[in-house]
Parts: sequence; C-alpha cells; structure tokens
Amino acid sequence: MKTLAVVIHARLESTRCPNKHLRDLGDGKTLIDIALQNISKFTNVEEKYLAVYDQELKDRTIDGVEILHREYDSVEKGNAPLGVFYRHLEKVDSDYIVMFNPCQPFLKVEKLQKMIDWFKSCEYESAMSVHRVRNFFWDKDLNAVNFFDKDRLSTTDGPYLYAATHSLVCYSKDYMLNEHNYFPATKDNPYPYVVDFDDIELLDVDTEEDLEIVKRVYGKILF
Repeated sequence: MKTLAVVIHARLESTRCPNKHLRDLGDGKTLIDIALQNISKFTNVEEKYLAVYDQELKDRTIDGVEILHREYDSVEKGNAPLGVFYRHLEKVDSDYIVMFNPCQPFLKVEKLQKMIDWFKSCEYESAMSVHRVRNFFWDKDLNAVNFFDKDRLSTTDGPYLYAATHSLVCYSKDYMLNEHNYFPATKDNPYPYVVDFDDIELLDVDTEEDLEIVKRVYGKILF
C-alpha cells in the first residue's frame, strides 16, 4: 500500500496573473483558501502540505495542513528546473506525491477522493487526472487523428480522446528527486485516470482573463 502526501504548490510571482492565489474572489476568499479547504477534506492520505516560500501564503494555512518551506530560487519568475522546483520534497516522509492544483476552485472533492483511493492501492507508479473529449483532432502534420468516416462528421458519437486536467498528478517522490521529472512518460506511466468533470470544474486560472471568468462564476454560485 502506498503512502501519500497531498501537496499544494503555490507562489506569488506568477508571470501571467501575478498574486493570483491571494486575489479576492468576491467574498474575501481566495484561490489558496479554497484549495486548502479542499485538501483538508481528503482522507486515506498520510500527509497534507502547502509548499510555499512567501510568508503571505504561509499565513493562509489551516489546521491539518503543514507548511513545506521552499527556497526563493524555486519560486522566482520563470520556470526553475524541476530538480530545483521540487527539491523540498526531500522533507516529505511519504513515498508518493499527490499534487493538487490550487487554480481550479470549483473541483469537487468527492470526485478527486475516488482517484486518491484508487491510486493508494493500484499497481501504477504515477497517474494524472484526465477527462474525455469528443471532437475532431489533427496531429502536428494536419493528419486526422480520430475521425475517418467520410459520410458523416459528428461529435455525438465516435471515439473519445482524453486530455489532462492537471487537477491531480500522482508520482513517486524518489523518481522526482532522482530523475528530476514526474514520470518517464511511457505507456501507463502516467496512467490516465478518467474523472467525470463538468466544464465549471475545469475552469483553471492561468491569466487575468481566466481570473475574471472565475470571479463571475464564483459570484453566481455564491449569490
């Protein structure tokens, strides 16, 4: 049976949406507040962490979620090498990391709990949450990927493809620390775990425009 640590990674120096984790969504709550509340509800895990450098983020933590301190070079603007970005995982006791995306405030905990329960006892070394997509796709050479019926083009039937949602990413701590990567990207490593997300749950804040959309949806749900 695997030992699991759920980890939220956050920083203030986001390039496309600075300080997004602490921006008010309309009722005083922020993305990081909602993410912390969500992981506090998870069961069947050994540890829960907020991995941050900035004191303003540390100040938001809640009971049941420990602070995992990061060095500044892992959070400064730009993309640090993964070996730098995740070296703080050396302080984690669990053998596997469940990385939780704090930028998707409408995720339903019960759906993700099912994935955690499955990963806890499955034979796979890594997994990513994915959702089913039924549409027409082309590869980089503009060859049709998933539609071949010349008599009928329909998105109501036909094969699904599967897209990563980045809501949960599960991987071996030792693999990250030794190989400086999440997984080898071979068949079933990571295993694509299908979650039945709706469009609202998949809203993900990367840009200022994303944040405005989330704030409007949040306001409608709240009021």
